[in-house]
Amino acid sequence: MEKYISALEISDTSVRFAVGYVKDNKVNLIHVSERPIRGLVSHGEIVDSATLSSIISSMKEFKDETTKEKITINEVSLVLPSLGLNVFQSSKTSNVVSPYSLIATIDIENVINLVQKEVIPNGSKIIDIIPDSFVLEMGRSFINPPINEKSNSITIKAKIQTLPSRIVDDYLRVLENARIKVRRMCVNSYAICELGKYDEEIPQSYILADFGADVSNVSLIGNSAVFETISYLSGGNDLIQKISNKLGLSYDESLELIRKYGLDERPLTYKPTIATSFVNGIETRHDPESLNEIIKEFFDDEFFVKFDAAYETLMKGYPDNIRNLPIVFTGGFTRMIGFDGLAKEKFVNNASIHYLEPSSIGARNTSFCAVIGAIYASSKYKGSLSDTRLKASTIQRVKDEKGGA
Repeated sequence: MEKYISALEISDTSVRFAVGYVKDNKVNLIHVSERPIRGLVSHGEIVDSATLSSIISSMKEFKDETTKEKITINEVSLVLPSLGLNVFQSSKTSNVVSPYSLIATIDIENVINLVQKEVIPNGSKIIDIIPDSFVLEMGRSFINPPINEKSNSITIKAKIQTLPSRIVDDYLRVLENARIKVRRMCVNSYAICELGKYDEEIPQSYILADFGADVSNVSLIGNSAVFETISYLSGGNDLIQKISNKLGLSYDESLELIRKYGLDERPLTYKPTIATSFVNGIETRHDPESLNEIIKEFFDDEFFVKFDAAYETLMKGYPDNIRNLPIVFTGGFTRMIGFDGLAKEKFVNNASIHYLEPSSIGARNTSFCAVIGAIYASSKYKGSLSDTRLKASTIQRVKDEKGGA
């Protein structure tokens, strides 16, 4: 029987939930769901934990349409926001336990525990310890845990990922109140990076630009590992609000304009009306040109200004050639009509431009990148901190004898 993995992400706009398994390097989903939660989370911080817990609790039961079984999810891999992420490099060495000098799982756990004792900044929690490599005697290096290899000692070179304790505790409390255990945690940028490993078009080293609803992230990825992430407060909701304010439309009407028209700069022989608003009883009709002006103004005067500031912070201390790495975009914001043209104009110095989205049937929307990536991250033993405390995913199956919902 396949090993089912459940992954959950809480973003500023929705809760995303996916259940599936990995086979032949592909995530096969048996369930995926999404619920809007606007107003319950703001800029990565939970505002209404009670309502959020109730929504998540209502999502943990579903029916497998193939087997007609009702399934209850009791544990998840939780995707946390990258807001406040710090990554530290560590190297530790431990003696091998076996009298025959054969590496076993206990040796991986021992050396991980040494890394876990590293001093981290006050107010932070270790989310995970991700091995870069394992080094044995004679300088032998391994990417994966060298189980059954012979050596008297083992050295781990790893990255320690930390987040502010307050954010971590708030998210864990929401899941606890929803009566769901967290089997492992991973930050958003790491989960997306894991998804990128299985996309042949994504390079091993790149700049990851994840444009969210309220919070966006820019990360440096080297050899398919997250080196650093900088977050900034700007995203799709800011554009929606700007359109709403400028055109006198509701939030939903403004969102629909972005989805339907986006930045459409095709030459038109006439100016069609794409929206109508009323201010003080006076009707105003809006055409694509007025929408284009607002979108351009938002990117030029607001969003890209904040992106540039985050980008400069990210690049500090790195060689100049890092600036020219390929750039990989993700997030629903990047699928707006006309975004590709903006990107090609803005990022002309980057080696290439790529877009990352899941290929799993049922969740090909780019907003599901992190939860699909979390399933990948949980599918293999890598010798990480999460792996040392990982158990099989717990789901309860109840046969639906009547075949009903």
